[in-house]
Amino acid sequence: MTHISSLTLTAFRNYDSASIEELSDNFIILIGENGAGKTNCLEGVSLLSPGRGLRAAAIHDMQSQTSKTPWAVSSQLVDRDGDIARLGVGRDPQKPSKKSIRANGTAIKNQSDLGDILRTLWLTPQMDGLFLQPSSERRRFFDRLVASFDGAHTGRMTRYEKAMRERLNLLKNAEEKNIPADPTWLDALENIMAETSVSIAAARIELLLQLQQAITINHYNDFPPAQIHLNGEVENALKSQSALAIEDMVRERLKAMRRADGQTGRTNFGIQRTDMGAIYSDKNADAAQCSTGEQKSLLTTIILAHANMMTARHGQAPLLLFDEITAHFDAHRRDALFEILESLKTQVWLSGQDVKSFSSIKNKQIIKVENNLFTACE
Repeated sequence: MTHISSLTLTAFRNYDSASIEELSDNFIILIGENGAGKTNCLEGVSLLSPGRGLRAAAIHDMQSQTSKTPWAVSSQLVDRDGDIARLGVGRDPQKPSKKSIRANGTAIKNQSDLGDILRTLWLTPQMDGLFLQPSSERRRFFDRLVASFDGAHTGRMTRYEKAMRERLNLLKNAEEKNIPADPTWLDALENIMAETSVSIAAARIELLLQLQQAITINHYNDFPPAQIHLNGEVENALKSQSALAIEDMVRERLKAMRRADGQTGRTNFGIQRTDMGAIYSDKNADAAQCSTGEQKSLLTTIILAHANMMTARHGQAPLLLFDEITAHFDAHRRDALFEILESLKTQVWLSGQDVKSFSSIKNKQIIKVENNLFTACE
C-alpha cells in the first residue's frame, strides 16, 4: 500500500508554510474549527492525483493571498515495500496559469501519469447535493471515477474539450462576422470529437458495469444499494451500434448543428451533455427525491464500491479523503463506515470538529489544525 508519510503546503490557500511529518498508513484525522483549513489540506492531498482536485479550482484561486511565492504541495510517499518517493505539484513560476508536477525531481508532463503513482477518491459536504445539482456536476463526478479506473480517460476528455472549444470559437466568430466558418477546419475538429466521443462513452459504460457489479458484490447493510445509470445519446447508441457507426452519427450531428451552435454559443450535442443518475434500490426512489442523509449514504455506497473495485484491479485501494464525514450520519452508521474503511487497508484522511466523533477508530493519528499550522496530538 502506498501512503503519504509527509506533506508540506507552501503558499497554498491559508497556509504560508505548514508540514505534517511521520504520517501513519491508516487513519489521519484532521481536527479543527470551521475555517481552520482542514478542507484546504485535503484539497492539497487531492492534487497529488490526476485532475483539478476536490474543488476543481483554478490555479490562481489556490494561491495564498499573503505570499508571492508560487503555491506548492509536496509529499513523501512510502510504498508497500518501504521504498520512498517524492511527489510534488504546484503553480509553475514561469507560467502562472499552469500547474507543474514533479516526481523524484523529474517533471511529469502528462497528468494521467500521476495515476500510476497515487490514486485518490473523496467525499465532501459540497457533494451532498450532487443529485440536485446541474448535470455537469454529476458528469464531472462520474468522469473522475472513470479516470481513476482508466488513466487514459483524462487525456481523452482533454482532447475532446480542446476540439470542442476551438470548434465553438470558429462558429461564434463566423456568426458574429456573418461569414462562413472554414469547413475544412471544422471537419477536422469534428472528426476529433467523433473519435474521442466513442472512446469516452465506451470508458464510461465499462466503468458503469464494473461499478454496478462492485456495488452488488460489496453491499454493506448500513449503506443503501444503488442502481447507477447514464443518460447520454452517444452512450445509449453505443449499446446497440458499432463504434464506426456512432462516429459517423456524431460527425453528422455536429455538422448539422453548426449554425445552431454558433447562434447559441454552446455545443448542443455531444458526450459533454451526458448525465449520471442513481436509484435507491430498496425504495425504488430516484436519488434526487431522497433525503439529504439518504443521498449522502448513496454517494458513500458508490465511493466504497469504487474503492473495492480499484482494490480488485490494482491490488490496493486508493487513498481516501472524507471531509466532515460525520455530518448526516448517526453514531451507528458512522462507526459502521469506519469499520468498512479500516477493512480496505488504505490510508484514510478524515476531518471534523469533534475528536469524539472518531473515538471508535483504533489505529488513528490526530492532527490539530489551528492558526494555519498542523500539530500532532498524542
